[in-house]
Amino acid sequence: MPEIIVKMDGADAVRERLGKIAARADNLSPIMRAIGERVTEQTKLRFNAGGPAPDGTGWLPVKRPSPKARGVLRVSDQLRDSIRFQLMGNNAVAIGTNKVYAAIHQFGGTIVRGARSELFVRNRVNNRFAKGTTAGRGFTFKNHSIGIPARPYLGLSWKNSDEVISIINNYLQVR
Repeated sequence: MPEIIVKMDGADAVRERLGKIAARADNLSPIMRAIGERVTEQTKLRFNAGGPAPDGTGWLPVKRPSPKARGVLRVSDQLRDSIRFQLMGNNAVAIGTNKVYAAIHQFGGTIVRGARSELFVRNRVNNRFAKGTTAGRGFTFKNHSIGIPARPYLGLSWKNSDEVISIINNYLQVR
């Protein structure tokens, strides 16, 4: 079988540089950690600013805002403060939260509460019943549902993507 050999001046330098880049690409955990830290920070900044979603659409305002709220999705800041990253091996990173209610805010949905009855008991602090109730009386609640609009907070905007690409480019530069 015929063999073709191409020789170029400077090929050794190119081969050496490619070898250094390949060696760094075997363990990407340093770059994944840097990306995780940056995306976590970007997400928390999105909360502080009250949006917008990563795709640029604004978050819908809350219908009945809490007097304690500092903004949309910011009553106690527990959701914002729970955003973390986790390395998934040497070549991947996951960004998210462990809060059960996080998904409904990210994707939207409907919460359905079934009918139920509750028996009112005395409040131990001031020994009073709730307004409109009497001792040993209960109250029946009907079925109802609450619609929660999607307010995506996880993801990358174009600006966020540019910052991550800059982190990657800086990492791959071999000195």
